[in-house]
Amino acid sequence: MRRRVIRTLALAAVLAFVAAACGNDEGGGATTGATGATGATGGEKPVVKIGFIGALSGDYKLLVVSAFNAAQLAFDQANAAGDLPVTVELVPFDSQGSGDIAAPLVDQIVGDDAFVGVIGPAFSGESAAVGDKLDQAGIPFITDSATDDALSQNGWTHWFRALGRNSDMGPPASDYIAKVAGATTACAASDGSPYGLGLKDEAVKEFDTLGVDVVLNEDVEAGAKDYSALVQKIKDAGCDGFFYGGYSPEAGLIRAQMTDAGLDKVLLVGGDGIKDDTFITTAGDAAEGTVSSCTCADISQSTDPAAQQFIGDYTAKFGEAPQIYGAEGWDIAQVYIAAFKSGATERQAITDFVHNLNAFPGLTKNYTFEDNGELAPEARILFFYEVASGTWAVLGPSSDVVPA
Repeated sequence: MRRRVIRTLALAAVLAFVAAACGNDEGGGATTGATGATGATGGEKPVVKIGFIGALSGDYKLLVVSAFNAAQLAFDQANAAGDLPVTVELVPFDSQGSGDIAAPLVDQIVGDDAFVGVIGPAFSGESAAVGDKLDQAGIPFITDSATDDALSQNGWTHWFRALGRNSDMGPPASDYIAKVAGATTACAASDGSPYGLGLKDEAVKEFDTLGVDVVLNEDVEAGAKDYSALVQKIKDAGCDGFFYGGYSPEAGLIRAQMTDAGLDKVLLVGGDGIKDDTFITTAGDAAEGTVSSCTCADISQSTDPAAQQFIGDYTAKFGEAPQIYGAEGWDIAQVYIAAFKSGATERQAITDFVHNLNAFPGLTKNYTFEDNGELAPEARILFFYEVASGTWAVLGPSSDVVPA
């Protein structure tokens, strides 16, 4: 509590200083004097850049693109409103979800003083691969979708996670399999990635706590096209439910091949990595009934005027409603916009601004961050989704779906 008061007072002081400065501004094009804010005269605003790092192409893009589009929409609207002290440029860096690809891209960011922040990296593996570089450069980086618990243990002081973690997704998924589906035995597998393996381990620990017998615990190779060996093991194990930690391209194939092998009655539950249209198109009719335990919020039915405005504006611009992590991408962009409006236009000042947030209102949650960059526990809400009639339908928050 004492720390939150200090943060609030510090933020108030910053806002008071900015207000005083604005009161003395006669409309001239003063420079900001901040790293990343190039001086301008004659009424021109300095330009700051925000990098977006994630899979904007390739097999995993549908887990990422909506967040990028939403952030672009947010910055476009903020620039058009004319009340920012800077002009914001969102720069995409297509990592395809790979740490090896992300590394040289990040070099471009840290070497350019105009970059004052990052949205992403989107995936856990690439976050681990480039986090040291971003943190050592003092660049705030806020991920909208990387959930590996280990990321907060790297000692990064400029990193923030705007959602829950594997340990928030895995246990409720196991609870669903045991308590809702009534399974007494379970199989578990992952793609071996930091995300997938960590998520599976959390699910397996919860199965043990619940007394559910884990009769198969496997890791498979991501990117394969034939998972018949895994499917045969699932069949031989005779499990009631199956948890998969990994992404939609592989999960879709596994689900389809399970159904082809006569395992259509075995429930498949995954994390956020399977909740996109790639899973549905890959699995086909076999996708029906699959469940996702996801830290992604569903705002489609929200009565909040801001949420409905966002959905309408997004749909008008991109021709479809926002998908997974679209609203989170919007929220992170709004955090940066609020920082700029407060006068924080350099890297360290923006980091300090984010650390000092106290229940910052977003579309998906109110944002308060702990010292290690994790979202406050009360904001890490989990939702369940189910494939019904060829689309992901929200079942509700875990507190409503899974019995205590």
